[in-house]
Amino acid sequence: MWCWLRGGVLSIGLAIATAPAAVDAVDEEGQVAVGSPAPESAAELVDRAFRNLYGEDYVQVMTLATRARGSREMKKRLQITRRQSVRPGKALLRFLAPATIRRTSVLVLENERAPDDLYVYLPGVRLTRHLSASQRSDSFFGTDLSYEDVEPKRVEDWEVAWADEGEAYDRPCALVELRVREGLESAYERTRSCIERERAIILWSDFYRHGSVLKRLEIDPEQVKLVGNRYIPFLMTMTTPKMRSETRIITESYDLREAIPDELFSTWNLEVGDARRDRTNAGSPTF
Repeated sequence: MWCWLRGGVLSIGLAIATAPAAVDAVDEEGQVAVGSPAPESAAELVDRAFRNLYGEDYVQVMTLATRARGSREMKKRLQITRRQSVRPGKALLRFLAPATIRRTSVLVLENERAPDDLYVYLPGVRLTRHLSASQRSDSFFGTDLSYEDVEPKRVEDWEVAWADEGEAYDRPCALVELRVREGLESAYERTRSCIERERAIILWSDFYRHGSVLKRLEIDPEQVKLVGNRYIPFLMTMTTPKMRSETRIITESYDLREAIPDELFSTWNLEVGDARRDRTNAGSPTF
């Protein structure tokens, strides 16, 4: 789950992490070199990175561990069932622990040219709320993530440009800048990301508001695993410098599924279903 939203960790589609297509190139002497890789655009690199995070259908279990201003760490465990093989994408998030928020659930229904629809089910009062567009920037259950950060990202929603070359974790990376396209909404005015080119892993992303960095997302490249043909981060950290807080996003399990049924992603199942049945009805793992 990468914590990016469409405008801006969860668990937070990109193209599968494959090499750029080979084309014929012409050298200085006019000779054709067969099979030379085509230069990859900034948008193509970002697309591959997004597909690593949000591509295909999967069931993911993760822990959100939040610590703020020297207080003790608070942990929340949840399951994400996401369907991205068909557009528009859909996701169902259910909290597993602690007991105070167990069965609290969030349904994310992606929209093509408008903010995604988010529904929150509160089992204690048996109430489902439809979040307004302005509430997408609210904290996601007391973590450093926002509701926007759990929405899937698509490259076509962004204006993407090269920024520079950089380095993170002693690895070279490409710096790219993203701004949400006109007509769409985001709590972030822009995002700058450092992406490892080979695997299309986002090593860090800075999220800007009012001209300064509001939050930073970091992905440990040593905690990235190959699942199927995608590179999945198993440890991410979102920090909010001004609040002196951070949330570690720790993936416990990640199972690819084939064609998760559309029926799971309804307000009816949001209210009466549970994580165990979601997992069963999502079908058998493909990896």
